[in-house]
Amino acid sequence: MHTDNHNQKNFREEITGVRTLVVKTGSRILTAQGHVERVRGLVEDMAMLHKSGVRVVLVSSGAIAHGMKALSLAKRPKAIPMLQACASIGQNRLMNMYQSIFGEHDILIGQVLLTWDDLRSKKRYLNLRNTFFQLLDYGAVPIINENDSVGVEEIQFGNNDTLGAQIALLVNADVYVNLTDVGGLYDKNPRADKSAKHIPVVHSVSSGIQKMASDNKNEISVGGMSTKLKAAEMVTRAGIPALIGDGFDQRLLTVLKNEACATLFMPCERKMPSRHRWIAFTGQSTGSITADEGACRAVTKHGKSLLAAGVTAVCGNFKTGDMVDILNSAGEIVARGLANFTIQEIELIRGNKSGQIEEKLGTIKFNEVIHRDNLVVL
Repeated sequence: MHTDNHNQKNFREEITGVRTLVVKTGSRILTAQGHVERVRGLVEDMAMLHKSGVRVVLVSSGAIAHGMKALSLAKRPKAIPMLQACASIGQNRLMNMYQSIFGEHDILIGQVLLTWDDLRSKKRYLNLRNTFFQLLDYGAVPIINENDSVGVEEIQFGNNDTLGAQIALLVNADVYVNLTDVGGLYDKNPRADKSAKHIPVVHSVSSGIQKMASDNKNEISVGGMSTKLKAAEMVTRAGIPALIGDGFDQRLLTVLKNEACATLFMPCERKMPSRHRWIAFTGQSTGSITADEGACRAVTKHGKSLLAAGVTAVCGNFKTGDMVDILNSAGEIVARGLANFTIQEIELIRGNKSGQIEEKLGTIKFNEVIHRDNLVVL
């Protein structure tokens, strides 16, 4: 394995110690005229990084677009069965292309097709991590796409920007690269206004930054700049830097190195542990616990566990170990965590001091309703 110094020449100076890289590429890059040469260049750069000791993961759109091409459709269909048929036909074509080009570099690839359910189930999430790490340990490049031929909601609302961010969290990436057909973020829409200025670095994704996103969706893709910003916000909050850059006219290595054709989103100081990432960004809440002002303050400001004494109400149908939202008295979500008790048990002990739990339940499993190690402030 090569050293970080050897790898470092491929990256902007703000990005250091890259061991694992997740690259997401958009439909237009993979299907518009000249796409075979673009894909060849992308794979060539990924192969170079791979050979220098960086573990590379590719999140690839393009199944529906390739299916549309095979079926001679000019516009993205609206009917779900037709989209699913396109995805089914197109995914084969996409993987054949990757197989052949990665094969030229003697690199194995492994296909992983996912739906939200695969990520939201803690057990499946952990199994997936093991699969990815096994593939990477064997020197293979995992290629991931949403399982659009079975997903219904995923096709209507999903986009691979979010999927790419989720994979970056899952494999504990050191950087997430989102390749699109513009050179990152501009203060105005560069297609409509020639005076638009490129923004090379963003320190936090504020509402002002979100306003700069111009969602000009085309006939093929479903994601615009605002979904890319949301994905960047997710990974940076977890402590992973993100790059949004031009993979249409530029090469991946140029996007990684040259600040003129990408925007770098700087990460939070502290990297979130993987358990916290799943709680904050991936898992699905099965209910809520409302806490009084003092308990909310203890949890959000002082890093404390949530105790029964501060609980004022519960809602939903959760069991021990399920993920729940913690709400303040205004009904806003302030934190998320894994419950130590069932909803029925919390209903019995809410408002009680820890010492009274045993007399209410006949046993004392835990002192905390949600332990601070299983809790993330939002």
